[in-house]
Amino acid sequence: MVKFRLPLSKVLKGRIDLLNGLRRRRRVPPYLLMNLRGELNEIPSPRMRVPFARLILPPEPPSVASLRRQFEQLALDPRIAGVVLRIECTASAATFQSLRKMLLDFRAQGKRLIAYANSYGPFQYFVACACDQIIMPPSAEWSVLGLLREYIFFKDAFDQLGVGVDVVNVSPFKSAFDQFARSDFSAQSREQAEWLLNAQYDELVRGIAEGRKLNEARVRELIDAAPLGTREAVAHGLLDAALYEDELEAYLAPASPPEVPKPTGKAKTAKPQPRLGLYEDEHGALLIPWHERGQKLIGIVMVEGTIVEGRSQTLPLPLPLPFFGNRFAGSESVIQALRHAADDERIAAVILYVDSGGGGALASDLIAREVRRVLARKPVVAYMSGVAASGGYYVAALARAIIAQPLTVTGSIGVISMKPNVQDAESKLRLHTTLLKRGGHSAIFSPSTPLSADEHAALSSSIQRIYDDFKRIVAEGRRMTVADMEPICGGRVWTGAMARERGLVDELGDFTAAVDKARDLAGLPAGVRPRAIAISPPRKYSLPMPQAAAEGLERMQALIGWLARPRAWTILPWRLGGRD
Repeated sequence: MVKFRLPLSKVLKGRIDLLNGLRRRRRVPPYLLMNLRGELNEIPSPRMRVPFARLILPPEPPSVASLRRQFEQLALDPRIAGVVLRIECTASAATFQSLRKMLLDFRAQGKRLIAYANSYGPFQYFVACACDQIIMPPSAEWSVLGLLREYIFFKDAFDQLGVGVDVVNVSPFKSAFDQFARSDFSAQSREQAEWLLNAQYDELVRGIAEGRKLNEARVRELIDAAPLGTREAVAHGLLDAALYEDELEAYLAPASPPEVPKPTGKAKTAKPQPRLGLYEDEHGALLIPWHERGQKLIGIVMVEGTIVEGRSQTLPLPLPLPFFGNRFAGSESVIQALRHAADDERIAAVILYVDSGGGGALASDLIAREVRRVLARKPVVAYMSGVAASGGYYVAALARAIIAQPLTVTGSIGVISMKPNVQDAESKLRLHTTLLKRGGHSAIFSPSTPLSADEHAALSSSIQRIYDDFKRIVAEGRRMTVADMEPICGGRVWTGAMARERGLVDELGDFTAAVDKARDLAGLPAGVRPRAIAISPPRKYSLPMPQAAAEGLERMQALIGWLARPRAWTILPWRLGGRD
């Protein structure tokens, strides 16, 4: 007896077709209201590997990637005419750019989008302008006031406490610790803060002008005149209607035909079908899209938060730590995930997802080294999300291709070190510290004494060596010469668009562009969408495979003794990107 077996893909497609046939029978409101709340990320972070994770752990925070899947499902379903989107989320400017593009793609498929909110921040409104209509309650205000970035300097307060700070950096543009060592911006630090703010404001104005069919000069005038009442905003073309939430359903209804007298009798009248429902209630009845997928995968390795040695972790703090935040990308965790991705034969290419303003120089270098090792076996594409600067750029520099959004904060190629000293504070408190030393520079990192001239020179020499290594890594990855790099290095911070003009970024786009690039570099079929999966570090530590002889020329120079302690930092100044 001959047995015939269908390919698994056809079996799955047949089951999805059957399930969709059943789902089509259920009545679904033509418009669904979707709430966007909380902090929005480009892609979700890997979940903890615990039994019944969905039951034990809180729901995943929203991400552009998960929303993209939901909107693909909504676009597929012919019963859905459109979506009412409540935009109450926060995100980096670059992530808002990804969200806006995703909404424009949804509209391009013939679906209607209505934005509704009680208030809009600047980039929330930037996203709302990708919708067909924007609505606010009549009693609300259009308060898109522009952009504001506040920088606090602690030097004078530290002086009052008797705390001094010694900073050694490669350039005045590398200004990560200026807030502790200065009372105001340096000229160079102010210059780059201004050009980053200008780039964000110009993109905000451009997006509003494009979405609302206004010229940019008019948009700037209206922002300067804000806040405006909603009816005034409607008159100026910034809103389409001023309605309360209970009035939305009538707004969505088509023009009603004239009423026909109903016959008298005991016949039951049909209950009117609501035109607006909640996505949470109806998503189980939506049609399921089918995508032909190959057997190969794209692995995603996450580098999120301050880069440090050891394991990745998120501190359970109500507020992030000043300067460092509460998320830490541990070099050990990232390296183990990269080794797992390199060893897994199902993974054809790796996307290094970077959302980090940098951190320790040693930790950044160790991750870059492992990226180099993965490249010997399969392609690596770096995707830069909200920020990928300093150490965040260091870990990405060797990738075969680098993708960023126009407003991704990147660059900051430089090194800096800071040493506080509390000698005066101890004196004020009548504390007396006695140092017993062996070795000329044994007290170089002691907080009880300021740097001597000889110690300052030694630390400067150390910082310069790290900086030279950083530039060599970037020059190799970006196929430049070290001599030509100084104008774009020195700690200068760029937007993604500026970085592309200077050769630090290959393409501008969202995360889907990085997946497409990884697919192309891996030689996967163009018509098949590869599945991208987040790689969690394995529980068991894995040793690196021996390097092939062909990699001998690619080996980095051995780092010297100062790397034993994270005294040098490749870290971004301030929190330049902001989250609106």
